[in-house]
Amino acid sequence: MAHGAIVSELGAVVIDVDDIERMATFWGQVLGQEPGPIRHDGGWLTVGTLEGPVWLTLQKVPEPKAVKNRIHLDFQVDDVDRAIARIMDLGGYQISEPRIGGGVTMADPEGNEFCIGAFKDQGRQKAL
Repeated sequence: MAHGAIVSELGAVVIDVDDIERMATFWGQVLGQEPGPIRHDGGWLTVGTLEGPVWLTLQKVPEPKAVKNRIHLDFQVDDVDRAIARIMDLGGYQISEPRIGGGVTMADPEGNEFCIGAFKDQGRQKAL
C-alpha cells in the first residue's frame, strides 16, 4: 500500500439495481461472464468469478434510478456499431451519439449509464 493511502486497492464496482436477475443476465451477456449466485437473501451477486482484481457486483436496492450517474464504467470494444446493436438486443439503450474519440454513452435496462468505445491508451487495446 502506498504511504499515506487509506485503501490498498479497488475491490469492486457496484451497480444498484431493482431486478437483480434481469440485470445479472444483461451484464453477464455484455461481459461474457456467468453471474454468480445471488447472496444475502437476494441482496447482491457478482458477475463472473471472484478471482480477478476488481469485481462487478450488482446490489438490489428499493429505489429506482432517478438522476444521471456521477460515476460510470467505460468499456473498450473492437466494433462500436456492433456493440451498440448487441447491447440494445439485450435490453440496453443508447443515450448519446458517438463523440470525438468514438465514445458512446449507453444504459443498461434500468438506466445505469456506461460508455463503450474503441478507446486507446498509449496503444493498448483493453477494457477500462
